[in-house]
Amino acid sequence: MNVKSTGFPLIQSHRLEAPQGSFMENVEVILIGEGPFILFDAGYPECVPEMLSWVESRAGGALEKLVLTHHHFDHSGGAKAICERFGVTAYAHPLEMRLLEEEQPGLPVSPIREGEFVELGEMRLEAILTPGHSPGHLSFWWKEERILLGGDNVLLPSTTAVTAPRGNLGDYLESLEKVKKLAPRLIYPGHGPVIEDPISRIDELIEHRKMRDAQYLEALEAGHDTPAKIAEQIYQDLPEGKRKLGACVIELHLERFVKSGEVACADGRYSLTTGPL
Repeated sequence: MNVKSTGFPLIQSHRLEAPQGSFMENVEVILIGEGPFILFDAGYPECVPEMLSWVESRAGGALEKLVLTHHHFDHSGGAKAICERFGVTAYAHPLEMRLLEEEQPGLPVSPIREGEFVELGEMRLEAILTPGHSPGHLSFWWKEERILLGGDNVLLPSTTAVTAPRGNLGDYLESLEKVKKLAPRLIYPGHGPVIEDPISRIDELIEHRKMRDAQYLEALEAGHDTPAKIAEQIYQDLPEGKRKLGACVIELHLERFVKSGEVACADGRYSLTTGPL
């Protein structure tokens, strides 16, 4: 689905298939404008040839800048190639810039902060800080059309991985509520199809986290006292690599319960308490 202006799409999304063994099956890169253009995210490093070919076929040499929703390699892996090929600068939240500079030394990256705008012709997209998946994760809000470029904040059909050490479950849930208050009409996500009923999807994601909370507490009650043991119990049908990622997710859920006093932790082992302290 594209928003049209004078017969040309203002938002174009291209799906790059993930390399074998990746957690996600694909990633979306998004091009906005009708000349010049701005690219949001740059895909996996393994997908650079396809990504460059697509951008060149759609934008020619008229790429103005690259905007990164966050530093994760499936979104930033092609950033250097884009910047070198088109002579542009990448933009990211300051919290993500530090991580990008560590992971991709020499990448030309400048800051974009919450409340600042990415402007191109009639399009004026506001940077919205939506942390949780990553500390400086940004979404971009086109208020006039009620369209959000959502990065990895709201996905369909998968759920967002919120894992230690840089993920924060409390921040992620607050980000979902923040996006819900915007009442978007459409969300262009970082993975998967355009979300045409964003409010329902956000409600599903919130309920999903509540369901997982209940499962993890039940597992604790049954004596599974580490994230790895809980993951083996709940995610037993998943391959080992995904179970390990699940254990990282579980750890963040349990740490929230530790802070609320519902769960105690000693030497890496968790147990139920009698309730909030």
